[in-house]
Amino acid sequence: MKKLAANYLVSEAGKFLKNGILVAEEDGTAVEFIDTEGALDEIALLSFHNGILISGYAFVRINTESSASISQHFLSFLVNPVIAEFNPVSIHNLVEIGKQVQMQFPEMKIPEILSELNFCILESGLFRKEIIPGIFLLIGADLLELHFTAKSRLKRIV
Repeated sequence: MKKLAANYLVSEAGKFLKNGILVAEEDGTAVEFIDTEGALDEIALLSFHNGILISGYAFVRINTESSASISQHFLSFLVNPVIAEFNPVSIHNLVEIGKQVQMQFPEMKIPEILSELNFCILESGLFRKEIIPGIFLLIGADLLELHFTAKSRLKRIV
């Protein structure tokens, strides 16, 4: 088992945990998300990373009908062209869309952007969320304001 911590962690339910801990199998499958409520203590074999930890997932197409529901969500103008093009829609795709959303809506923060993107994709009825092995670190983000920047990118760490 690997124990990883970061400035922020996105739980499987999409909750942002400050100084959260993620416990993962050797293959990167997330097993447990621990909310430290911001107070991170030293733990044996815990590795700390500067950024935002995100466990692996993708949105896999389940409906190929062109007449399927198209999202009417306020972010649909950015999301719909991407989800039409990709299968699956990876978390790398979400980060790239998130950077575009950040430029359009500078007041939004990363937790809200990721939550809204997930909702928008699932609302379309075209995809289901599938957990995949892998732990990623979002680097290059503004961790004080919780904003995507042009340098934001995902780095696979497990």
